[in-house]
Amino acid sequence: MNYGVLGTGSVAQTIASKLIELGHHVMMGSRTAQNEKAVKWVSENGERAECGTFADTVAFGERVFNCVQGIHAIEVLQPLVEQLKDKILIDQSNPYIYQDGHISLKAEYADTTSLGEEIQKMLPDTKVVKTLNYIGSVMMTNPNELSEPVTGFYCGNDTIAKDAIREILHDFGWTDTFDMGDISMSRYTEMLGAFWVPVFGQLNTMHWGFRLVR
Repeated sequence: MNYGVLGTGSVAQTIASKLIELGHHVMMGSRTAQNEKAVKWVSENGERAECGTFADTVAFGERVFNCVQGIHAIEVLQPLVEQLKDKILIDQSNPYIYQDGHISLKAEYADTTSLGEEIQKMLPDTKVVKTLNYIGSVMMTNPNELSEPVTGFYCGNDTIAKDAIREILHDFGWTDTFDMGDISMSRYTEMLGAFWVPVFGQLNTMHWGFRLVR
Protein backbone atom coordinates (compact mmCIF):
# COMPACT_ATOMS: atom_id res chain seq x y z
CA MET A 1 0.00 0.00 0.00
CA ASN A 2 1.07 3.60 -0.54
CA TYR A 3 1.39 5.64 2.65
CA GLY A 4 1.99 9.33 3.08
CA VAL A 5 3.76 10.59 6.20
CA LEU A 6 3.48 14.30 6.92
CA GLY A 7 6.47 15.61 8.84
CA THR A 8 10.19 14.86 9.04
CA GLY A 9 10.84 14.65 12.80
CA SER A 10 11.52 11.61 14.96
CA VAL A 11 7.89 10.42 14.95
CA ALA A 12 7.61 10.71 11.17
CA GLN A 13 10.95 8.95 10.65
CA THR A 14 9.97 6.12 13.00
CA ILE A 15 6.59 5.54 11.36
CA ALA A 16 7.85 5.87 7.80
CA SER A 17 10.77 3.51 8.33
CA LYS A 18 8.53 0.86 9.93
CA LEU A 19 6.09 1.07 7.02
CA ILE A 20 8.99 0.50 4.61
CA GLU A 21 10.11 -2.48 6.71
CA LEU A 22 6.57 -3.90 6.43
CA GLY A 23 6.78 -3.75 2.63
CA HIS A 24 4.79 -0.58 1.92
CA HIS A 25 5.70 2.35 -0.33
CA VAL A 26 6.09 5.59 1.60
CA MET A 27 6.40 9.26 0.75
CA MET A 28 7.61 11.64 3.46
CA GLY A 29 6.18 15.14 3.12
CA SER A 30 7.33 18.57 4.22
CA ARG A 31 6.89 22.18 3.16
CA THR A 32 9.51 21.77 0.42
CA ALA A 33 10.06 18.88 -1.96
CA GLN A 34 13.76 18.61 -1.13
CA ASN A 35 13.70 18.91 2.66
CA GLU A 36 17.14 17.89 3.93
CA LYS A 37 15.85 15.41 6.52
CA ALA A 38 13.42 13.83 4.05
CA VAL A 39 16.06 13.48 1.33
CA LYS A 40 18.41 11.80 3.80
CA TRP A 41 15.63 9.43 4.92
CA VAL A 42 14.96 8.46 1.29
CA SER A 43 18.66 7.74 0.71
CA GLU A 44 18.64 5.37 3.69
CA ASN A 45 15.45 3.47 2.88
CA GLY A 46 15.69 2.26 -0.70
CA GLU A 47 13.45 2.25 -3.71
CA ARG A 48 10.14 2.19 -1.83
CA ALA A 49 10.94 5.54 -0.16
CA GLU A 50 10.16 8.94 -1.69
CA CYS A 51 9.79 12.52 -0.52
CA GLY A 52 7.82 15.55 -1.67
CA THR A 53 5.71 18.44 -0.52
CA PHE A 54 2.76 18.01 1.83
CA ALA A 55 0.44 18.12 -1.21
CA ASP A 56 2.54 15.56 -3.11
CA THR A 57 2.47 13.27 -0.10
CA VAL A 58 -1.31 13.39 0.39
CA ALA A 59 -1.83 12.72 -3.32
CA PHE A 60 0.54 9.73 -3.11
CA GLY A 61 -0.81 8.12 0.04
CA GLU A 62 -3.84 5.86 0.13
CA ARG A 63 -3.57 6.42 3.88
CA VAL A 64 -1.80 9.37 5.51
CA PHE A 65 -0.05 9.77 8.87
CA ASN A 66 -0.09 13.26 10.36
CA CYS A 67 3.17 13.60 12.28
CA VAL A 68 3.64 17.36 12.11
CA GLN A 69 4.01 19.43 15.28
CA GLY A 70 0.53 19.77 16.77
CA ILE A 71 0.42 23.54 17.02
CA HIS A 72 1.01 23.69 13.25
CA ALA A 73 -1.27 20.79 12.23
CA ILE A 74 -4.32 22.86 11.25
CA GLU A 75 -2.14 25.22 9.21
CA VAL A 76 -0.57 22.28 7.34
CA LEU A 77 -3.79 20.33 6.75
CA GLN A 78 -6.14 23.19 5.80
CA PRO A 79 -4.87 23.49 2.19
CA LEU A 80 -5.23 19.71 1.78
CA VAL A 81 -8.95 19.40 2.55
CA GLU A 82 -9.94 18.37 -0.98
CA GLN A 83 -7.03 15.95 -1.43
CA LEU A 84 -7.80 14.22 1.85
CA LYS A 85 -11.43 13.47 0.97
CA ASP A 86 -12.37 9.82 1.57
CA LYS A 87 -8.90 8.96 2.90
CA ILE A 88 -7.89 7.71 6.34
CA LEU A 89 -5.80 10.25 8.26
CA ILE A 90 -3.93 8.77 11.21
CA ASP A 91 -3.41 11.73 13.51
CA GLN A 92 -0.46 11.51 15.93
CA SER A 93 -0.16 15.20 16.72
CA ASN A 94 -0.54 16.96 20.08
CA PRO A 95 -1.10 20.73 20.56
CA TYR A 96 1.59 21.27 23.17
CA ILE A 97 3.10 24.47 24.45
CA TYR A 98 6.04 24.64 26.87
CA GLN A 99 6.28 27.40 29.45
CA ASP A 100 8.02 27.82 32.81
CA GLY A 101 9.21 24.25 32.82
CA HIS A 102 5.76 22.76 32.25
CA ILE A 103 3.78 21.40 29.31
CA SER A 104 0.13 22.15 28.59
CA LEU A 105 -2.38 21.88 25.77
CA LYS A 106 -2.80 25.04 23.71
CA ALA A 107 -5.97 26.72 24.98
CA GLU A 108 -7.85 26.61 21.67
CA TYR A 109 -7.50 22.80 21.63
CA ALA A 110 -8.40 22.18 25.27
CA ASP A 111 -11.37 22.30 27.64
CA THR A 112 -14.40 21.43 25.45
CA THR A 113 -12.50 20.31 22.34
CA SER A 114 -9.22 18.78 21.19
CA LEU A 115 -6.89 18.98 18.22
CA GLY A 116 -8.24 15.67 16.93
CA GLU A 117 -11.79 17.02 16.98
CA GLU A 118 -10.80 20.26 15.27
CA ILE A 119 -8.98 18.35 12.53
CA GLN A 120 -12.06 16.18 11.96
CA LYS A 121 -14.30 19.28 11.79
CA MET A 122 -12.02 20.82 9.19
CA LEU A 123 -11.91 17.53 7.24
CA PRO A 124 -15.56 16.35 7.30
CA ASP A 125 -15.03 13.90 4.43
CA THR A 126 -11.84 12.40 5.85
CA LYS A 127 -11.76 9.46 8.26
CA VAL A 128 -9.60 10.78 11.11
CA VAL A 129 -8.29 8.29 13.66
CA LYS A 130 -6.18 9.42 16.62
CA THR A 131 -3.52 7.06 17.93
CA LEU A 132 0.08 6.75 19.17
CA ASN A 133 0.13 10.37 20.40
CA TYR A 134 0.72 9.40 24.03
CA ILE A 135 3.95 7.40 23.83
CA GLY A 136 7.55 8.05 22.84
CA SER A 137 8.54 7.66 19.21
CA VAL A 138 10.96 4.84 20.01
CA MET A 139 8.11 2.68 21.32
CA MET A 140 5.50 3.42 18.65
CA THR A 141 6.64 0.61 16.40
CA ASN A 142 8.48 -1.50 19.00
CA PRO A 143 6.10 -2.01 21.95
CA ASN A 144 7.18 -5.65 22.17
CA GLU A 145 10.59 -4.50 23.42
CA LEU A 146 9.00 -4.11 26.84
CA SER A 147 8.70 -6.99 29.31
CA GLU A 148 4.90 -6.94 29.22
CA PRO A 149 2.24 -5.60 26.83
CA VAL A 150 1.32 -1.92 26.85
CA THR A 151 -2.00 -0.67 25.50
CA GLY A 152 -2.53 0.89 22.08
CA PHE A 153 -5.36 3.41 22.42
CA TYR A 154 -7.15 4.79 19.37
CA CYS A 155 -10.34 6.73 18.61
CA GLY A 156 -12.33 8.01 15.64
CA ASN A 157 -15.79 8.31 14.16
CA ASP A 158 -15.51 5.71 11.39
CA THR A 159 -15.66 2.05 12.42
CA ILE A 160 -14.06 0.70 9.25
CA ALA A 161 -11.20 3.21 9.52
CA LYS A 162 -10.63 2.23 13.15
CA ASP A 163 -10.52 -1.44 12.15
CA ALA A 164 -7.80 -0.56 9.63
CA ILE A 165 -5.80 1.32 12.24
CA ARG A 166 -6.11 -1.56 14.70
CA GLU A 167 -4.56 -3.79 12.04
CA ILE A 168 -1.73 -1.29 11.55
CA LEU A 169 -1.11 -1.27 15.29
CA HIS A 170 -0.92 -5.05 15.25
CA ASP A 171 1.56 -4.85 12.36
CA PHE A 172 3.61 -2.45 14.48
CA GLY A 173 3.72 -5.04 17.26
CA TRP A 174 0.85 -3.95 19.53
CA THR A 175 -0.80 -7.05 20.99
CA ASP A 176 -3.15 -5.09 23.28
CA THR A 177 -5.32 -2.41 21.65
CA PHE A 178 -8.28 -0.46 22.98
CA ASP A 179 -10.97 1.48 21.08
CA MET A 180 -11.68 4.64 23.09
CA GLY A 181 -14.73 5.62 21.02
CA ASP A 182 -15.36 8.59 18.75
CA ILE A 183 -12.91 11.37 17.88
CA SER A 184 -13.92 13.40 20.95
CA MET A 185 -11.89 10.91 22.98
CA SER A 186 -8.84 12.71 21.56
CA ARG A 187 -9.32 15.05 24.52
CA TYR A 188 -8.08 12.30 26.80
CA THR A 189 -5.33 10.76 24.69
CA GLU A 190 -3.92 14.27 24.16
CA MET A 191 -3.98 14.83 27.93
CA LEU A 192 -2.33 11.42 28.39
CA GLY A 193 0.33 12.53 25.93
CA ALA A 194 0.93 15.64 28.02
CA PHE A 195 1.29 13.40 31.09
CA TRP A 196 3.85 11.29 29.20
CA VAL A 197 6.25 14.23 28.92
CA PRO A 198 7.02 14.81 32.63
CA VAL A 199 7.24 11.07 33.28
CA PHE A 200 9.77 10.85 30.45
CA GLY A 201 11.63 13.70 32.12
CA GLN A 202 11.84 11.72 35.36
CA LEU A 203 12.76 8.38 33.77
CA ASN A 204 15.05 9.85 31.09
CA THR A 205 14.10 7.01 28.72
CA MET A 206 11.32 6.35 26.20
CA HIS A 207 11.29 2.62 26.92
CA TRP A 208 8.02 2.48 28.83
CA GLY A 209 4.30 2.86 28.17
CA PHE A 210 0.81 2.81 29.62
CA ARG A 211 -1.03 -0.46 30.26
CA LEU A 212 -4.77 -0.73 30.81
CA VAL A 213 -5.28 -3.54 33.31
CA ARG A 214 -8.82 -4.92 33.10
